[in-house]
Amino acid sequence: MKGDFEQAINNNEITAYFKGEGDYFAPNEFCWGNHSYMTNWMGMMANLEKEENSYQLLVKYFKLYLSSLKEDVLDAWGLFINLGCFYGLRKGNSYFLTQHNDLISELTAEEKKKIGVLCRYVRDNFDKVPGSANMRPFDELMKFVNEDACPYDLFSL
Repeated sequence: MKGDFEQAINNNEITAYFKGEGDYFAPNEFCWGNHSYMTNWMGMMANLEKEENSYQLLVKYFKLYLSSLKEDVLDAWGLFINLGCFYGLRKGNSYFLTQHNDLISELTAEEKKKIGVLCRYVRDNFDKVPGSANMRPFDELMKFVNEDACPYDLFSL
């Protein structure tokens, strides 16, 4: 990855950062060269941790990212993984996150609905996700999100 979160803010490229596009692509050697969403999350969280309103900024940037998503397999997969990263970090009380912070609860009803639509889409089209043939079955991947204390049924939002 060539770019960092500060660059994404300065260049108005938050969406590209969340998606791992261009300079923000962080190859993951353990995932067949696919993007490492967690690498980007750790960079973002380390940057936001320095700010006075860290959590509010995270919510703001996530909403911006969410507003850019379309009903296609790459956007839906990226959203699913980004949510998994948030709940994984929150479970460990990493950076400035605590169990009282819940990203989805900060969203509007329409934004939550969009999450539900995209999560159902990726579940129904998981075979089209790049590298899915080498991944665990989708139901097993979903267990990781639930084990990381996501309080929502992402498919019924």
